[in-house]
Amino acid sequence: MSTAKQTSRNFPPITKCGSGGTTSYGSIAADLDGTLLISRSSFPYFMLVAVEAGSLLRGFFLLLSLPIVIFAYLFVSEALGIQILIFISFSGLKIRDIELVSRAVLPRFYAADVRKESYEVFEKCGRKVVVTANPTLMVEPFVKDFLGGDKVIGTEIEVNPKTKKATGFVKKPGVLVGKWKRLALLKEFGDESPDIGIGDRASDHDFMSMCKVALSPFCTIKAFLQLIS
Repeated sequence: MSTAKQTSRNFPPITKCGSGGTTSYGSIAADLDGTLLISRSSFPYFMLVAVEAGSLLRGFFLLLSLPIVIFAYLFVSEALGIQILIFISFSGLKIRDIELVSRAVLPRFYAADVRKESYEVFEKCGRKVVVTANPTLMVEPFVKDFLGGDKVIGTEIEVNPKTKKATGFVKKPGVLVGKWKRLALLKEFGDESPDIGIGDRASDHDFMSMCKVALSPFCTIKAFLQLIS
């Protein structure tokens, strides 16, 4: 019931932000995949981690798992699909190797996928927070060094304290989707809601609805008619 209600919601397009001639904004909470980035799939970036920090064999296993990931994502839960990606890509890898790939390899691929309209609004904000289901470890260097973000609130991976290797599992509360994004932002911002919230999918509506202005990178027909009426 709640999922259907969320899916039916429409938010104005992000291009509306520039319609008033405003040159700067206060704070923003933005999703990554499909919002600040054009691609809605994080699979290619997990593949880069699996191959660059792991091996071609790990990448091959990740590729074979894609049908299972898609099925889990679409028919069980978004969180489960992402958890499978994390487990196959990260389990047994040294944290320092993942960090190296995140700093030296991933940013140039992320940079080629940036959504222009979203970034133009993001860079004008004083306080920039990215809230994502992706592992913080994986996206933080790109968000901070290339997008100029102040903080990444993402999924935290579990690390074996003795071996300094990723276990493949995630820390509580789990993969950061849906209500967990909202709760994480409430913890970060306290009583002061973000001025702008941008996201691209139904599971982002929870955190977008707590922002003073919620926008989407897509201009739906309904939203467009509301703008020109």
